[in-house]
Amino acid sequence: MSKIQLRIYDLRKKNQVGQRELANKLGVSTQTVSKWENDVCMPDISLLPEIAQFFRITVDELLGLKPLSGEEYIPARSGEKEYWEQRLNYLLASRKSFWNEDYFQFLIDRVWKIDKPVDILDCGCGFGYMGKLLLSYLPKGSTYTGIDFSSNMIEEGNRLFQESGYHGEFICDDFWRHEFSKKYDLVISQCAMRHVNEPQKFLQKMIAQTKSGGMVIAVDVNRELESDGLYMDGLDYQELCDREGFRKMWQKELACQSRDYAVGMRMPIMMQREGLLHVDVRVNDKISFVSPETEEYEELLESFLAEKQWDKSISVEEEEQLICEFINHGMDRKEAEAYCRKQRKIQSFIMENREKLTYLFYRGLIISYGWKK
Repeated sequence: MSKIQLRIYDLRKKNQVGQRELANKLGVSTQTVSKWENDVCMPDISLLPEIAQFFRITVDELLGLKPLSGEEYIPARSGEKEYWEQRLNYLLASRKSFWNEDYFQFLIDRVWKIDKPVDILDCGCGFGYMGKLLLSYLPKGSTYTGIDFSSNMIEEGNRLFQESGYHGEFICDDFWRHEFSKKYDLVISQCAMRHVNEPQKFLQKMIAQTKSGGMVIAVDVNRELESDGLYMDGLDYQELCDREGFRKMWQKELACQSRDYAVGMRMPIMMQREGLLHVDVRVNDKISFVSPETEEYEELLESFLAEKQWDKSISVEEEEQLICEFINHGMDRKEAEAYCRKQRKIQSFIMENREKLTYLFYRGLIISYGWKK
């Protein structure tokens, strides 16, 4: 059963109604209203429709099973600096399963046909993972500049480049506001568009920083594809793919803050609208198949679990906070709680099968690209 989260206190404050006024309307004491608000007891079931009618909401909204109509939307923070200052470990873990490097080389040599040194700008570069990959296969003399607003990411990028012997420039600043002193032959973003508000404007700035005849590349996911991309031997695949509630959440985020869950699919059309030429699309062919027979099994598994945050449990309070965030973004409580139960089930399964876990993970990265006039 879904947990009841009675919203009487929130509704009173929102509508500027005192406990006495509500108590008189319902024919109960102010002490009874106080007990409801402090979770000492629940209203009699026969009173629920009357309370809901008084506040002009549904009973499900009153019980916290659905978000309150007109409740203030709290934007997702994944486009903010403070969010990414805490996400370095996530990026370090996830990037280990991003590319088959032979396919990346194929893109450079056979698809994009880059045979001369280029100046690269990496927008939302993180710790420069894409930069290291590019410089491994681009013609010698190519230069790399990465920009990110997370100081932790930039510090790690500088450290990794020094260790590897690559030369790159890292700029710690907000891409939206930074004034660049030059334009670049190749402007790229990897999994930045899915997190930002108004990705079309992000693309516009990328194009503005591109030289005439230069190339723009956006690598990103479609959340629907990503949701179908995990199979774990021993778990029900349909249950793993289930995204009940997430479609409503993605639509609300798109409507309320222009955060686009399907930006990977929409990007080629965005590029055409912005006047890029010869726009085309590829799909990253990387699929991670990991079993106890896989070389570096432990390291790959650790990275995968860290990326999915299945390497640690969360407290009851943290779970409730997550549920409230989901409800604020369009899920109902039943859907949010079902998601949390599924996460606990997966974690339990992993703990019980840690030595013999076999899984297949397809991220479904969509690679869109075009050339500036």
